[in-house]
Amino acid sequence: MLNLSPLMQGKERALKSDFSNVNRILVRGVNWVGDTILTYPTLEALKRRFPNSRVSILVPSHLADLWKTSPFVDEIIPFEKRKGVRSIFEDLRVSRSLKKKKFDLGLILPRSFRSAFQMFLAGIPIRVGYKDEGRSFLLTHGIPRREEMLRIHRVHYYQELLGPFGKMNDLASPRLHLGEEDRKWAEEVLKGRGLLDGRPLIGINPGAAYGLAKCWHPDRFAELGRRLSKKWKSTALIFGREEERSMADEILKHLGSGGIDFTGKTRLLQLAALLEQCRLLISNDTGTMHVASAVGTPVVAIFGSTDPVATGPWGDGHVVVKKEVSCSPCFKRVCPTDHRCMEGITVDEVEEVVVKKLGGLLNRVCL
Repeated sequence: MLNLSPLMQGKERALKSDFSNVNRILVRGVNWVGDTILTYPTLEALKRRFPNSRVSILVPSHLADLWKTSPFVDEIIPFEKRKGVRSIFEDLRVSRSLKKKKFDLGLILPRSFRSAFQMFLAGIPIRVGYKDEGRSFLLTHGIPRREEMLRIHRVHYYQELLGPFGKMNDLASPRLHLGEEDRKWAEEVLKGRGLLDGRPLIGINPGAAYGLAKCWHPDRFAELGRRLSKKWKSTALIFGREEERSMADEILKHLGSGGIDFTGKTRLLQLAALLEQCRLLISNDTGTMHVASAVGTPVVAIFGSTDPVATGPWGDGHVVVKKEVSCSPCFKRVCPTDHRCMEGITVDEVEEVVVKKLGGLLNRVCL
């Protein structure tokens, strides 16, 4: 039987802690691409609060690349996301490894029971996270997850977890630091296709990991891409996961040589490097949208079932296209009715936004 007494005693000690002896910090990272990007400012603030501490991050293995170039993380510890009984064995394996590292403090960014349980099993004496999912007893510093916090941007939502460490300065914007290897890869790929001749490159991301309710129609992306190609001589770079290939195929069928398919063909940092080469990205509410923002590429984001106040692209220079309908945001994976939040967004109105945005960007380049 698991003996919880030492950990509960550790909880009592941690409640009295002034964090003066924190030398090794473990952060449990989030489970999605977009949310990972939006936690960057929190990790930066944490590192600035504990500049002499070693910061490690525990993340699902498929997201590890997003931390490889971070100047605010000293160690990446990947683990496999598994389901059912296999997840318990994976947690036990991970916890045994973490125990050997003798972390002083654990910051838990996700709100799941499992993420707090991993930290608990690792015997970390100070464990900070949101009180939710029946996991309060696993935390030494539980942060109340108030209703209004669900309506603030995720950058601020994660920032709230730093409250026990005292007042923080204003957060920096999420920034993905690309290395020369990935930039060079992107340049060589684009050059090999004859795309570095000055023509505008426009990213299009027609899918969304969370579900079809977040997706504008592929045929409308296709028509928009066709119009932009005719007006600006632009080339569309189509991004997405392998599972979204049917969407990409539908778009490319209409675009022909005006589109290049990168669906399922890039690693995360390669995706970021290609997005950096784009003049702008047209996207649903996706992780790709946040990656583009984090490398400085302007975004035209199409929102329907979700809330741009909470998950919109961070910072200035981006535009959100959204219809105000009574049932949005519903946060459902699949629309149970008529998908009016997306049906009501026409190609004409998105084109108007994109043309205005792209015209300003091109004029700035010419100047």
